[in-house]
Amino acid sequence: MPSLEPAEITAGRLHLRPWQPYDIDAVYEACQDPQIARWTRLPRPYRRADAESFVRDLAPTAWAEGTGTPFAVVDATTERLLASISLMDISTSGEAEIGYWCAEHARGQGVISQAVTTVTRWGFAMLDLARIEWRAAVGNDASRRVAQRTGFVLEGTLRQALVVDGGRRVDCWVGSRLPTDPPPRSELR
Repeated sequence: MPSLEPAEITAGRLHLRPWQPYDIDAVYEACQDPQIARWTRLPRPYRRADAESFVRDLAPTAWAEGTGTPFAVVDATTERLLASISLMDISTSGEAEIGYWCAEHARGQGVISQAVTTVTRWGFAMLDLARIEWRAAVGNDASRRVAQRTGFVLEGTLRQALVVDGGRRVDCWVGSRLPTDPPPRSELR
């Protein structure tokens, strides 16, 4: 895969940018939230060393190898960390998976919906992606609502296809968005 130039995107109140070393403490703090641990593929327990590895090694490597676009989602004015979002497992055939988590203090404010819409649109336009897939553990209703609100078409359930919560294998919902899909209702207003 060719490397990707790390990008920055400002979308109203949100600024999406590559992770920086000064984000380590905020990542560590956010990932102590039991809801993030329950629904994501992050290590459990999540240690400060995990945050350091993610920010200093994993995120820059994904950009450099062209396999992912890990963005810190921060408040465009204050720079406070709100969320994490990434297009992951980018393939040479134009497919990627979207993944995200939201810091507890930023939930219920539309942060993730706005970030998903922004990154999806950017992935189609700038990376020429043909398909972006979304997956979430069955029962993660908040993630499912975001996917539906942002135009992902739910395609079904995959049995035991996701490992979350520090190693627990669970069924997951799967959906996708194509560049030819109509824009989400939120964009039509």
